[in-house]
Amino acid sequence: MERAAVTYRFERAPSAMRYYPRALLGRRVPLLPPGATLPRLEGEIATIRINSRHLARYRAVCGYADDGRLPVAYPHVLAAPLHTALATHPRFQLRLMGLIHIANEICATRPLPADGRYRLACWIEGHRNTDRGQEVDLHTSLFDEAGAAWTERCTLLARGAPGRAGAARSARALLSVPRPMDDVVPETTTFPADRSAGRRYGLVSADLNPIHLTDWSARRYGFDRAVAHGMWSLARTLACLGPQLTAVPRRIDVQFKLPLYLPGSAVLAHWHEPDRWIFVVRDGQVNRPHLAGAAAPL
Repeated sequence: MERAAVTYRFERAPSAMRYYPRALLGRRVPLLPPGATLPRLEGEIATIRINSRHLARYRAVCGYADDGRLPVAYPHVLAAPLHTALATHPRFQLRLMGLIHIANEICATRPLPADGRYRLACWIEGHRNTDRGQEVDLHTSLFDEAGAAWTERCTLLARGAPGRAGAARSARALLSVPRPMDDVVPETTTFPADRSAGRRYGLVSADLNPIHLTDWSARRYGFDRAVAHGMWSLARTLACLGPQLTAVPRRIDVQFKLPLYLPGSAVLAHWHEPDRWIFVVRDGQVNRPHLAGAAAPL
């Protein structure tokens, strides 16, 4: 492994807001030029202590009850200040505002007590050229006294120009979701996606990407209206599925498909296959797939 081009080390979590001027005012490119890639950028927060009020706000916006443990997707928001620090460093050349979260993998090894003490580390390196544009993986690990207790890989997309090669193939992939066998009847539930969900989750997660906040700001990045955060949709889905499906140790994989516009509603369907649960969320108004994923024991 090459030496990191950028290394941040914090004793305590910094405020993500201190980095937003860089995101808004720094010179960035929508796509990396040919021959360029992202160098290794990494960071660490030595001590993470859970703020009970912040956790309560997260539970409220995502639909979790208080069970004394961290919801399985909550460490993602703990890492937000470090994510933002790395993605706004001048060596991260891509424009942060407008990046789209298209996939997520979480491996939760053991329960995370809400009163626990943790350490957190993140890193980014390189990119992939795809039909849709350029993809970047953002890796995060949360450590307890026994070692890595939770890991995540977020895949972010810098969208390519309209009319690019492979666009039709990419569109078909977005519409493709798992389907149950003919003799399996999925369980379904519906949850609301209120207009305020983008702002409420944005504030609790420190993800203030304009595509989630208002219709006006979303249109500047090519969306018809404000869209839900993918990690809010995932967290809300996992809360609906309940602890019997998501109890650790678990691996949770999800692909974010088409936008869930705000306000709206989401229809969650889930069913069991050998060794895993499958879930699909569709936009309740137009039936388009919003996300699809699986939860399986590690």
